Amino acid sequence: MSKNKKNTLLWEIKGDAIKSPSYIFGTMHVQDEKAFRNIEFIEQCIANCDAFAAEYDLDVQDPLAFEEVAMFPEGENLSQHLSPKIYEKLAKLFKKETGMELSRLGRQKPVMIINMLSVAQFKEDRQVSLDQHLYDFAKQNNKTMLGIESFESQLFVMKKMSLKSQIKSLKDMATHFERFRRNIKKTTELYLEADLNKILKKVKQTAGDMRGLLLYDRNEIMAERIVRLGAYQSLFTAVGAGHLAGKKGVLRLLKKAGFELVPVEY
Repeated sequence: MSKNKKNTLLWEIKGDAIKSPSYIFGTMHVQDEKAFRNIEFIEQCIANCDAFAAEYDLDVQDPLAFEEVAMFPEGENLSQHLSPKIYEKLAKLFKKETGMELSRLGRQKPVMIINMLSVAQFKEDRQVSLDQHLYDFAKQNNKTMLGIESFESQLFVMKKMSLKSQIKSLKDMATHFERFRRNIKKTTELYLEADLNKILKKVKQTAGDMRGLLLYDRNEIMAERIVRLGAYQSLFTAVGAGHLAGKKGVLRLLKKAGFELVPVEY
């Protein structure tokens, strides 16, 4: 453990108002083996804690409620929001990258298409993503399973996402896909380097005018919940790495609340 080493995804949270040992770890929703570096150490940290908190409790999901916010209303589809030229370009791209016909996902909102194309850029070395793996490990080891956010709050964020912004992002991606691919690759490299500040910069660029909704508002909720949940049991928290750094990041918010954040080398 080193206080000088700041390029890390794992931080120990210390303070009189939080049970020890408690940690926060920045994850990435990928199945690429590279993201599982030294996973045994992370698993041991989870094993040492009483409870595990993901962004939300993955066992508490409502597929129908999710479908309602992830899809256009009946009778409306993606092709109605794009020019024929852009739609055709996107359809060819989607087929090449995912092996699926875009027309079969016609009612999916742009954010879902973007997510599918993003995931397609990563290797699928593991059966599940890193965040799911950590959740499963904690559950198998009989940890108290918690959510930093509720499933309902995640749905609320999706509902609030501007359709206009989603469509603009999808158009930009379809028109400049190689740039999109390079950005994905760069984000992965930054994750492997554990450079939280540069990860945040990339995430902010991607979020655009939705960064308040997708990042800052949620960071406030996450920090408050970590403090509350960690007061009762030692807690391992796993959230997307983009939430950790910056003046409005979870690490800074926890420090403002009076806690010491100790970078952990692993």
